[in-house]
Amino acid sequence: MSVREKLAWAACAVLLVFLYLASSTDLIIKEREVEIHPVSIILNDVNDAYYQNFKKGVDQAARDYYADTSYTTLYDEISQEQQLQLISREMEDGAQAIVVIPVEGEALMDSLREQKSQIPFVVLGAAGGDSAVSSRISVDSREAGRRLAEEALKELPAGVSCWLFAADVRLGETGLVLDGVESVLKEQGADYVLREMEEEESLLASLQEEYERTGEQAAVIALDKESLTETAEILKADGSLREGLAGVYGMGSTTSLLGSLDAGLIDGLVTFDQYTAGYLSVEKAVEAIQSGKNGEDIRLDYFYITRDNMWDKSFETMLYPME
Repeated sequence: MSVREKLAWAACAVLLVFLYLASSTDLIIKEREVEIHPVSIILNDVNDAYYQNFKKGVDQAARDYYADTSYTTLYDEISQEQQLQLISREMEDGAQAIVVIPVEGEALMDSLREQKSQIPFVVLGAAGGDSAVSSRISVDSREAGRRLAEEALKELPAGVSCWLFAADVRLGETGLVLDGVESVLKEQGADYVLREMEEEESLLASLQEEYERTGEQAAVIALDKESLTETAEILKADGSLREGLAGVYGMGSTTSLLGSLDAGLIDGLVTFDQYTAGYLSVEKAVEAIQSGKNGEDIRLDYFYITRDNMWDKSFETMLYPME
C-alpha cells in the first residue's frame, strides 16, 4: 500500500470519528433545548373526582406544550381565603402560571387586581374579560340553569312542584345557575322551593312521605354537583325514595353521575366539555408565559344529556375521553 493510500485511509478514519462525534453530541448541530413551564392548577374542591375529564385534558395539553403541571386542592373545607393562600404558596414555589377554579369568583378577581401579579392567571368558571387574568374559560352558568329548567319542565307532568337543592348558593357558579333555573320556573308559573345547606336524605324522605300521603310526586333540580351526587347516592342506597319523585335533574358529568343517569336514578344532566376546558387552560397558560397576552375570554358550550343520548357519538369524546 502506497503512502498516498495510507494517508487516504487515515483521513477516512478521522472523518468517520468526526462524523460520529457530530451525530452523537451537539458539537456541530446543537439540539434546541425544550423549555419546561411549571403550571400550577388550583381546584375549588376538597375532592377532585369531579375533574376526571378536566385532568385528562390537562395531561394531554401538558404533553403537547411541554408543561409541568401540578394540582393543588383544598383541605377539609371550602373557602376562598384558603384558596388565596394556596395561590400565594404556588407563586412563591416558582409556578410560571396558575390555573384556578375559584371558590368565589368575585373575591378571587378582587384579590388578583390588588396583587397585580406578574405571572399569568387562567381562571375557569367566570365570564367576561379582565386585565387581571390572561384568559377566562367559562360556561354561561345562568343560561345553563335556564336550559336545565326548560328541559326538566318539558319532561315533567304539568303542575309538579320542583325542589331546588343546593349546597351553598354563594359558592362557585351555583348562584348563577339558580338565577337561570328560577327565571324559567317563574316564567312558566311552576311551583318551587329552594332547599339550601340541608341533608338531602331527610328532604327526600319527606318528599316520599308526602307522596305516600297525597299521591303527588315532586321533582328535584340540583343546582350543583355536590347536591346531585349526594341525591343520587341516597337514591342508590334506598330505591324506594325514587317513587315519590317525578324526575331528578342537575349539573355535572362525573363517572358516578353518568352511571346514575344510565341506571335511571337521574333523568337529565346539563354539562360542558371538561376535557376541552382542561386542555385549553394549559394551552392558554403556556401561551401567556411565552407571549404575555392578557384578557382572552373563551366561552364553552353546554349540553343536555339524558339516558337516551348519553352514548351518542357526539358526546362520546366529551363524556368518555381516552387516556
